[in-house]
Amino acid sequence: MAFRLCETCASRFGKSGGISRLENEKECHICRGSLANSERLAKEALASSAEFEWSTFSVASSFQQSVFVREEEVADSLAPGMFTSMKNSLNSYFSEKIAAATGKKNAQRFAEASFEFDFISGKASARPAPAYVFGRYLKLSRKHCQSRWHCSGCGGRGCDACGGSGQNYPSVEDEIGKVLLGAFGGRSCTLHASGREDVDVRSLGTGRPFVMEVKSPKKRGVDLAALEREMDDNPNVRVAGLKGVKPHFVDAVCNSHFDKEYSALVSAERKLGTADAKLVDGLSGAFLFQQTPKRVLARRADLERRRKIYRVSAREEGDGKLRLCIFAEAGTYIKEFIHSDQGRTKPSVSELLGCNTVCEELDVVGIRDFFLETIVD
Repeated sequence: MAFRLCETCASRFGKSGGISRLENEKECHICRGSLANSERLAKEALASSAEFEWSTFSVASSFQQSVFVREEEVADSLAPGMFTSMKNSLNSYFSEKIAAATGKKNAQRFAEASFEFDFISGKASARPAPAYVFGRYLKLSRKHCQSRWHCSGCGGRGCDACGGSGQNYPSVEDEIGKVLLGAFGGRSCTLHASGREDVDVRSLGTGRPFVMEVKSPKKRGVDLAALEREMDDNPNVRVAGLKGVKPHFVDAVCNSHFDKEYSALVSAERKLGTADAKLVDGLSGAFLFQQTPKRVLARRADLERRRKIYRVSAREEGDGKLRLCIFAEAGTYIKEFIHSDQGRTKPSVSELLGCNTVCEELDVVGIRDFFLETIVD
């Protein structure tokens, strides 16, 4: 059987027999004339890419499934390996066109611009890949949550209960996001962090590791040090060590579990003194058995977790309270370690002292995240 192909499709099969070349692309057995749009699509995509900054690019193309079926029909009539697939050929064609027109490099992995050529709709586009910024945040407020928390009453639309903000609390994500979005010219952003602290818990010391994903950025060459300085005036959230990273940093940050140091102010139904502080010191090295806290049971499985308190030291703070410095294994529920969660955490400070205790204030003062510094980006 002889197949009638356009010049572009025929060239992919070399000098194979059983193929005749025709001038009318619309009669091509494989592409039915769709490849005649290639030059126009290349110009269309390049024009689209001028709307944002980029230095590397990737190329992807899409076709109707029937095109591949007809291509395979032609290929089956030839000896194996005697042709180049349409997708590979077109992607190479567009890659060469873009590189020649811009002087920029094809990098299918971690590209800053994604060129897409759709031969089904006959349209092409260039879209910016997200920008990723790594850093550590300090949360100085006891009224900020970590990620956006839409108001349960209005679902984020704004109502009297949330003061029109659409949020239950202001967030670290928004505080950092509004600065980065302005600098990158992005459409939206998402915070990816290593764990989280409660709304009423501060994150101090060197801060909590995070990666901010900025979607559809128009700019890339952003002065991140200047953004750090800009946030130094923020009384609630500050950042340090900002640097651009690749997407895989999100997994490194979110899926790593780091031991932490805490400072907790503890009160009880009676005044606490020196003798109590010495008893608490004795919990250093203890293994805890923690049933999932009641306060998170609605969103987490009811399991028992074994965690270690590496070190705890207590001192009198005045007014019959104790200040606890705690170094604990990743994933330890510190508030429950103090008040026992009605016996769901054993041992606990409350159980040890034989009275009900309350964690009045809690701060994360150190995160042992040295591993992140060893990652080669």
